[in-house]
Amino acid sequence: MNRTGTRRIETHRLILRPFRIEDAEDMYANWASDPEVTRFLTWPAHTSVEITRTVLNSWIPRYEDGGYFHWAIEWKESGCAIGSIAAVELDENNESAVIGYCLSRAFWGRGIMPEALRAVMDYLFDTVGLNRIASYHDVNNPKSGRVMVKAGMKMEGILRGAGRNNTGICDEVWYAELRKDREPKMAREAARVTVRFAREDELDRVNELRRQVNDLHVAGKPEVFRPGFCDELRNYVHAIFRDPEQKIAVAAENGTICGFAVLHHINKPENPFMYERDFLDIDEFCVDEAHRRQGVASAMIRFIRGFAKEQGYHRIELNMWEFNRDALAFYEAAGFTTFRRYMEMMT
Repeated sequence: MNRTGTRRIETHRLILRPFRIEDAEDMYANWASDPEVTRFLTWPAHTSVEITRTVLNSWIPRYEDGGYFHWAIEWKESGCAIGSIAAVELDENNESAVIGYCLSRAFWGRGIMPEALRAVMDYLFDTVGLNRIASYHDVNNPKSGRVMVKAGMKMEGILRGAGRNNTGICDEVWYAELRKDREPKMAREAARVTVRFAREDELDRVNELRRQVNDLHVAGKPEVFRPGFCDELRNYVHAIFRDPEQKIAVAAENGTICGFAVLHHINKPENPFMYERDFLDIDEFCVDEAHRRQGVASAMIRFIRGFAKEQGYHRIELNMWEFNRDALAFYEAAGFTTFRRYMEMMT
C-alpha cells in the first residue's frame, strides 16, 4: 500500500480535496447541522458552528499522515463544500478500506455521490494500491446502497444487528469491489456487445433511439426543445448516413440494436486566433433505456476511440446538456474532461 494521503481529485462537477478550517460554515450549514443527513450516521447533528470548527481542528492535523484519506466534496460551480467522503476504516495488512460519506440534502438525487465515490475508488485502487474497497448502509437506507452499486460495488450480504447509528442498533448491508473485479468486467462487456457501423436497413431502429434522446431533451429543457419526433427529424438520419464526413456506429446485443452514436469529422482551419483543429465529434450518443448500466456505452466509447486512432484523429469532442447528470458522470468516468463551458443567464 502506498501512503500517498489525501490528494486533490477533480471530476466533471466536483473537486475532492482536504478540508480547511474555512469550510466550517459550509459544513455546518450544508450537512452537519441537518438531522435528515445525519439520521443514519454515527454522529449527531451539530448544534453550532463552533462544534463543526472543533471537529475540523481534529481532522486537519491528520493530513500529515499519509494513511489518512478524507476529502471535502466541493461543488465546482459555487466553490462551496457540500459533503465529505473518507476511508473510515483502513487495514494496511489486508490492503482494504471501508468508505463512509455524507452529502448536503440540497444535492441529493443528482448523481453526485456516485461521481465522488467512483473517483475516490479509482484513486485508492490505482494510486494507493488497495485490493478491496467496501462500504455499508443501514438496511432502512436503501438509497445509500444505490450509490454503491452505481459506483461499481456488489452486494455481499446483510449483517444482522451489527451496527449502531442515530436510529439505534441496525442491520448493515455490505457492498464491495476488489481490484480484480474491474478488468474482467470490461472483458465480459466486450464479448457480449458488438459495436460496428450501421447498415441502411437499421436506420429505423436508430430513429427509435434518437426519439429517446429527443424526449430526454424535451423533459430537461422544455423551453428549448420541441416535443414529438417530426418527419424532418426522422428523415435527417438518412442525410447523416449519406454524408461522407459522418458515420453512425451501433451497438448490438444478441442481434438487437441497443445503442448508437453519430460521429462527425470536423476540420476547423487555422485563423489569427486559433490553430487548426481536426477532430472527431460525437454528435449524438444513446443507449436504449432497457440496456443502460450494462457496459454498452463503455463498449461504444472503446470502439469510437479505436476508430479515431485508426483515422489519425488525436482528439474526440462532444457537447452535453448540463441537466443530463448521469451522462455527465459517465463521460467523466470514461476519460473525458471539460475544456470549455457554454453558459446562460435568464432575464
